[in-house]
Amino acid sequence: MKIREIKIDYKPKIGKKIDYGIGIVGSGGIVQIGHLPAYKLAGFNVIGIYDKNIDLAKSVAKKFDIPKVFMSLEELLSYKKVSVVDIAIPPHLNLEVVEKVSEAKKHILIQKPMALNYKDAVKIVSIAKENNIKLAVNQNGRWDPAIRASKCIIDQGLIGEKVIASIEMRGRFEWQKFWTYEKLIILNLSIHQLDQFRFLFGEPNFINAITTKYPGQNYKGETVAIYNLIYKGGFIASGLEDGFTWTRDGGIWFRIEGTSGIIKGKVGWYPVFTYSNMELLSKKIGDYWYKPEFDTMWFPHAFIGTMGELMMSIEENRESTISGNDNLKTMQLVFGCYKSAEEKRSIRPQEISY
Repeated sequence: MKIREIKIDYKPKIGKKIDYGIGIVGSGGIVQIGHLPAYKLAGFNVIGIYDKNIDLAKSVAKKFDIPKVFMSLEELLSYKKVSVVDIAIPPHLNLEVVEKVSEAKKHILIQKPMALNYKDAVKIVSIAKENNIKLAVNQNGRWDPAIRASKCIIDQGLIGEKVIASIEMRGRFEWQKFWTYEKLIILNLSIHQLDQFRFLFGEPNFINAITTKYPGQNYKGETVAIYNLIYKGGFIASGLEDGFTWTRDGGIWFRIEGTSGIIKGKVGWYPVFTYSNMELLSKKIGDYWYKPEFDTMWFPHAFIGTMGELMMSIEENRESTISGNDNLKTMQLVFGCYKSAEEKRSIRPQEISY
C-alpha cells in the first residue's frame, strides 16, 4: 500500500446549516479558550451569553463581539432567536439548568462531565428525551487531530489485530485549586481519555483502576490514577493520569500497538496551544514511519467538531455521535474506575447503574 492511499479524515465537520442561534451559559476559562474562538473560526451564530457574574459576561462579550449579554437564564431562554444553548458551568449546577433549558425546547451542548454521579447523568439524559430535544456532550477529545487520524488508520486495518494501547497524561492545572469536589482527576481529565478509548476501540468488558493523592496536597480528590480497560480477546487499553507533576514538561502521549502496525504520538497541549503529532509504522505500507502533518489543533478546533456535530444531528434529525445517551457509557467507565479503586477489583461497566 502506498502512502497516498492512507486516508486520514481528521478535520471537524459542519453541516449545511450553521446559523442556529447559540446562547451560552457560562463565561469561564473553557468558554474563552475553547468554545468562542472555535465558533468564531467556524462562523457560528452566537446570539448572547449569560453568567451569574454579569461583569465577567460583559467582558467576554466585548472581547468576542457577542451582541447580547443576558441578565438571567430566563431572559436567555425566552429569546426566540436562541435555538441552541451551550452549557459550560460547574457540573453540580447542570441538572437544574438542563431542566429549564429542556422545558424551553432548546437543544443543548453540555460540557463534560454531565454530572457528579451517574444517577444525575441519567436524569439529564431522560429530561432531554422527554422534551424531545437534542442533547450532546462536549467530549471534544474525540476531535483532537491525532486521535481522529488514529481512528481512520485503525479502521483501515493498518495495525492489524490490536494488542495494547496506552495514553499518558502529566500536568498540574490551575483549575485544580478551585475543583472542590471529592472526585478530581478521573472525573475531570480521565473522562477525556476514557471517551477516546471508547471512540477508538468500542466498549470494554472490564475496567480496573487505582488512585492516590500526593503528600500534603490541598485538593480533596485524587490527583493520580492508573486504569486498564480489558476488551474481548485480551486487548488492553491503559491510562495514566498524573496531576502531581510540577515541572513544565507535561503533556499527553499515546501509543497503539497491533500485530501489523504501531501508532504513536502526542496530543496537542494547552494552554500553550501546540499541534498534535503522530507516526505510523505498518507492515502493510513498508518499513518507514508515516508522519502526517496537521493544520488544526485540539484547542480550539475540536470545539467546532462538537458544536458542529450537534448542529448536524438537528439538521439531519438523528442522534448525535456524542449524545447524552452515548455519553452514559463513558460515565459508566468514569464511575467504574472509582468503584474499582474503592473495592479493589475489576468492574463490568454495566455494574454502574441507577
